[in-house]
Amino acid sequence: MSIYVEPRLAKLFVVEGKEEVIPFVVRIRGVGSAKTRSIYLIAIDSSWSMDGEKIFFAKDAILNMVRMLDPDDYISLYSFCGKVHKVLDFIRIRDMDRIVKAVAGIKLGGGTNTYGVLEQIYMDIPSVLDRVKKEESDKIPSIRMIMVTDGNPTVGIRDEDRIIDIAERLGKYLSISLIIGVGDDYNERLLAKIALKTKGFFEHLDNPAKTSSILENMVSRYKVVSARDVELYIKPSPGIGVYIYNKPYYTSGGGVGIEIGDVYEGENIDVVGEFIVSQQKKGLTHLATITATYIDESGVTKEVEPKNIVIPCVSKVSPGDIEMDENVFKEINLIRIATTLAKDMYGGISVNQLNKIIEELTNSTIAIENRELYMRTIDLRAQLEKEGLSPDMMKKLISLITRILSGRYYE
Repeated sequence: MSIYVEPRLAKLFVVEGKEEVIPFVVRIRGVGSAKTRSIYLIAIDSSWSMDGEKIFFAKDAILNMVRMLDPDDYISLYSFCGKVHKVLDFIRIRDMDRIVKAVAGIKLGGGTNTYGVLEQIYMDIPSVLDRVKKEESDKIPSIRMIMVTDGNPTVGIRDEDRIIDIAERLGKYLSISLIIGVGDDYNERLLAKIALKTKGFFEHLDNPAKTSSILENMVSRYKVVSARDVELYIKPSPGIGVYIYNKPYYTSGGGVGIEIGDVYEGENIDVVGEFIVSQQKKGLTHLATITATYIDESGVTKEVEPKNIVIPCVSKVSPGDIEMDENVFKEINLIRIATTLAKDMYGGISVNQLNKIIEELTNSTIAIENRELYMRTIDLRAQLEKEGLSPDMMKKLISLITRILSGRYYE
């Protein structure tokens, strides 16, 4: 098990005596596999509004997903309406009869206590980890959370900042999350923020029948961990600043640290940002040193070999000189567009403005050969032309933005 870290710059050189901004991407790739024990924490909205197709397909999706898992993996199942119910308390997947009965027995009630279910999961995790450590000390515990809901918080703590805070605390324990909004009467901005704080994705479903395919895709794609608790460190040279677009970061030893979390086998995670470079002299400019740490399957912290990021500084630009790496620039630009949209999604954007943005997203996704994101942007463009700024279209757009900002994808 290990990771590979690759920094790339959008600019090929800087000019002597000029202040420069240099966009960059650091790609972290999972290499090899570790012995992993998966733990699924699943929360299902059981409010009255879920009655009918929504709850039927949510239950069906859970059972279909569970059948794909290793019999020795674990599941805890929660339902939440006005109250939070622990339907299954950390049992093995092999106990299928018990799982089927528990899922079938979920009953509906009034209210939606989003904060309550996140808090309950957060409080349960330490005991879950202790049990895995005792029962399977040779395996890495990989905790995945899935939440399905169709409404806004109506019971308990409803303040969005407090909900995001508990999600952030919970996210420190998670490998990945999948937050699913069903229908047209929920707060997509809140669910998107929960997803980003818990290292995951927000998915909008206009059709409850699609629930099963979304869960099955997650299970099949995110199976084996390559490295646990990955952290990236970027230490710029004196006189050089660093800014990160798509990940929270903190100051560390004269540089910045970025908590990546678990990295799966074959997965790429891109961290995108820019260096702010003061005036330099002709020669080779050292921008920064990067490294990363991770925990291996023995519980030992390892460090990847540090890499120096350098760029030539030239006295002048000659006609015909290529200044940019177009492929890197397009990858970075995709994140920058998504970052801008995420900050001002409801700031009075017009159909024409949104159409231009989606066109740019489409061009960027096809340029970097990301088929999944490209197909999503094509669908959005067609829907915008047909419906305008419909609520459903905006939910799909926010889902796309969280997918881009996560930086996670498979080649």
